Order: sequence, then C-alpha cells, then structure tokens
Amino acid sequence: MIEPEYLRHVVERLESFRSHPLGFRVAGTPEERAATAFIAAEFRAAGLTDVVEEPVPVDAWRFQDAFVELQDGQRFEAASFGGVPETGASGVTGELVHVGRGGRKQLDRVDVRGKIVLVDWLVQRLWPYHVGLELGLRGAAAMIATSPRGGPYYQADGALGSFDGIWHERGVPCVTIRREDAATLTRATGARVRLVLDAPCGPAEAANVVGVLSGTQDGAPAIVGGHHDGWFGAAFDDASAVAITLALAHELAAGEPPAQPIVFVSHTAEEYGIARSAYDWCYGAWYQIVETHRDWSTDARFYLNLEGCGRPDPFTVDTPPELERWARRLCASAARDGLLPHGFRIARPTTWTEVWPFVAAGVPGMNVSTFTTAFDRTEYHTQYDASDRIDFAYLARLARVCARFLREADAGAADELEFDRRARDLRGVLDPSALRALEDARGRAHFTAVGRGLYGLDAGETAAYPHAQTAKDVKLLEQALEHLRADRPGLAARAVARVGLNWLCSDLGRDAFRLERGRRGRDARRACWAALGDPDVGPDLWNVLASLRGEDGARPPSAWVEAELERSLDYARLELARRLKRMAAAARGEIFPLPRPSRDDLPNAGSARFP
Repeated sequence: MIEPEYLRHVVERLESFRSHPLGFRVAGTPEERAATAFIAAEFRAAGLTDVVEEPVPVDAWRFQDAFVELQDGQRFEAASFGGVPETGASGVTGELVHVGRGGRKQLDRVDVRGKIVLVDWLVQRLWPYHVGLELGLRGAAAMIATSPRGGPYYQADGALGSFDGIWHERGVPCVTIRREDAATLTRATGARVRLVLDAPCGPAEAANVVGVLSGTQDGAPAIVGGHHDGWFGAAFDDASAVAITLALAHELAAGEPPAQPIVFVSHTAEEYGIARSAYDWCYGAWYQIVETHRDWSTDARFYLNLEGCGRPDPFTVDTPPELERWARRLCASAARDGLLPHGFRIARPTTWTEVWPFVAAGVPGMNVSTFTTAFDRTEYHTQYDASDRIDFAYLARLARVCARFLREADAGAADELEFDRRARDLRGVLDPSALRALEDARGRAHFTAVGRGLYGLDAGETAAYPHAQTAKDVKLLEQALEHLRADRPGLAARAVARVGLNWLCSDLGRDAFRLERGRRGRDARRACWAALGDPDVGPDLWNVLASLRGEDGARPPSAWVEAELERSLDYARLELARRLKRMAAAARGEIFPLPRPSRDDLPNAGSARFP
C-alpha cells in the first residue's frame, strides 16, 4: 500500500540535502551524492537487485553563498544559475547601472565597462545568458538579474529564482535577486555595490541510481524514474517524483513479480550538468541512454518519466501519438476511480523533461506531472518549491496511477503502438509511400526508427518534427526576397528576423550572435542531447538585418543583400529535401545510428575531484 507518510518522508529527506540554507543539490556535489546514497539504500531495502550508482561525468556547480551589498552595508540575499562563474568570497565591486531588459539597443546607451549591471528579465526568449554574454563582450564586471512584475518567471511575492545557466564562457558572473529588492537597488543606481557569488564549478562524478525488479521472464524491461537534483528545496521538482519511484519499488516488489523486469532509476543532472553548453539540462538521462545503457534504446519496452507531482492541479501525460489511446483510457479509468480528482490532460513530450532524450533515442515513453503554466510563472525554481506545497494524499493517488501504467505495460499495453496516429500528423509532409508505410507499421523496432528519425528540434530547443524549422525558413526567405524585390525593406526585415535564430539579432551584437549561433546544432561542441534532434539553426543574417533596418555603421542595402538571401534560400531548400528524405526513411522503418558522446565534449571527471 502506497502511503502518504512514506512519500513525505522521502521528500523531506531529499530536501535536507543542501549546500546552502536555501537548499541546492546540484549534480556532482556532496549534496547530490548524499541523495544518491539514500536512494540506493531505499532501492535495496525495497528488495531490488543490481542496485548501482552509475557514474556520470559532470561539471559540478556548488552554490554556497550569494548577495549584493550596498556601501552602507545593507545586503540583499541572492541566488544564481547553474554553471555561472563565481566571483570568489571577496566578490567584485563596481558602479551599479540599470539597463532594463538588456538588449543591445539598451546597452548602447550606457558604458558598462567595469560596472555591475542590473537587468530586468522581461521576456522569456531573451534569457539572462544572452545578456550575460553581451555584457561580457562589453567589459562589464558582473550582472544582477531580476524578473519584474509581468516577467516570465519568479512572479510570486518575494520569490528568489534559479535555473540552469546555459552560460557562455565569456559571460560575466551573475546573481538573481527578488524583484522587491531590485526596486531598492534601482534607487542606488550610480553608487558602488559589491556582488558576491561563492559557487565553485569543476569536473566531478555524479550518478544515476539504478535498481532492478526481476520478472518471471528474462525479457525487455520497462523503466520508471525521475530526477533527484534540484534548485532550492526542490520538493515538487523533483523530490516528489523520486518519492513515487521509491514507493513504486516497495509496492511492486512486495506483490506478484512482473512478467518482465522493471528498472527503477533516479537521474542526475536534469536541471544542469555541463558548463558552456547550449543544452546543459536533461544531461543525466541523455548520458544514460546514449552511453551507459545504449541497449535500452532498442530493447526497453516502455519508459515512464516522473516529473513534479502532487500539487493540486490536473495530471498531465506527455505521450507520443503511438501511446495516446492507452494513456487516455488509463487516465479516464483512474478518474472514475477517484484517483484524479483534479482531472487530466494529454500533451506531447517536450525537451524540458527526461522523456525527450529517451524517446528521441528510440524508446516508447511518457512523462507525467502536475506542472501548470501558472506554477511555471510563479513558484517554479524558487524557494517556494518546498514540501509544504505538496498534497501528499494526492501524491499517493498519483503513485497508484503510475503503478497502473507499469502493470499494464507489463501486460502488453505499451507494445500496442499505433503508428497510424503519427501518420495523421505527417499527412501532406511525407510522400504517399512513406505515409502508407507508417500507417501500416507494427512493432517495437519501428518505434526505434520513428524516435531517431522523426523527433527533432527547432532553431532553439523546442521539440518539433525535423523538417518544421527548415520548412518555415524556406517560406520566410521566399517572402523576404519578394518584399525586397518590391522595395519593401521593412517587411523583408520582419521576415528575415523570423528565420532560424535571427530573432536574436535585434538584442545581440554581431559577435554575441555569432557565438550563440555557433554553439547550437548537432555538430556544436557539447551538443549533448540536442544531437539527437538535429536542430536547424538557420543562416547568420545579422548583417542583412542591420542593413535592411538602416542601423548605424551597417553596409548599405544593395545587390549583396538579395544575393545573400538567395544563397540562404538555396541552402535551406537543399536542407529541407535532406530532412524530408531522412524522415521518409524513418517512416519506412530505417533505424539511424544513435550518436555517441564525444570524449572531447564531456567533463573529465577523472582529472579533478570536486569540491
């Protein structure tokens, strides 16, 4: 019987592992390894076999202290982002300037050299790491980030935020503060302030924890788990999921053995795991599926990923089309039985959870959670992610729903893959013969082909079909050329700005944009799980946009602009043809190789011990 008291015990125990009074158990730190030792012990106590803490090389980032101090000694408590460079205990001192949202147009009005810069995170797509890079290139000393009212995150009163940093090597040290404190700091503009971030970062060994519940047959396993690393107390995200994982291990091990093995996992480095990467999250799960357990990508029957659960909100199941009917049926039954008092909804896998690298590697999988947009904007990744915000009775009900998923998967429900549902998504995209092959597809092997060939990313990191970004870029480049030839440079610029990553050109200078674009895509250094999705980042059209917009110092528009757009369009059309051909092959069942991590792109955990 899954009891709320046990779930609470697990969450509160994980909350207790913290590098700072605010919390923080980040991959590769002593706090994270204390969590893995606890989880491994619970797996063994449940009766699982082959329990092991599997090593994962990471760039550990250990948050120990952060604050901003005025000359009169007044201090403002601060946090930071995973992987951001520290200042050391003495900190950095400089004149405080406030630059609003921190785009290049705002920065052009201020000399930031040697200064500490207060930045308002107002829109989601201009992330702090973008501004941190631009500030680093302009010689700023450090950055203070806050999310004012109406911003994308940390909107709860008094919220202090964190996130993975996605930080550039040339970015400045950065801390986050409450928006209420930012109001006071703004009045101190022009004064000298001291910023301290004590957060060493270096190669270390983290761990994924694995334990096995043997089946009566030695067949392909089902896999279930969440992640144990987190920001602040990380009770909901994701100690709640670890609690479900452990409760399921105890529950299922005490009953009739399954027909096939069930593997229980707890992942490291979901929040952050590697520095100087555009794709620094979902790292532990990616490393597991492409390196430690590559066999799972072709052999595992089903993967159930557990994310934050237990807030009084609808139960969301992110499922591929092939498993959607099963998910709807099971959730409807659970709702009738009173297990889902807040309802449920069905969505698609996203890159914000560990199910994506598993699915893109070829494993049929789902993610479950009670995340909502309202939570994302208010308490997500703040100090309010604490156990007192979890309804443990509801969490116990959700654990029972997850048990049903595993039992039904063991009985064969996950093997009934409905490829015709995906074929509906791709009508008008795939050629008729490939579409028919997908509609008629059967069996687990075909899902490996689908996962590796039909899961892609857009120019950023959002899940999309592999052709989608490129097809969009072709249309936009065609529109831009049409407007240019009709002497409509403003409309041409609007179209160009939507091609690939070029929307960033309005906020990043030429050098910053080049650096940001250069670390994206399947061949970028430390591409990690993004290599599975083959993102098309589009052409570099910074100079074209500057010319069309008539920016100071830009090359005047003339025939060269049209020639540059034509070259970009020709390449995009060839790239679209390549992607559609590859997708058609996957639809027919061709299984593409699974990319293996490059040793040059991984932290060398053997070269140093951390801390």
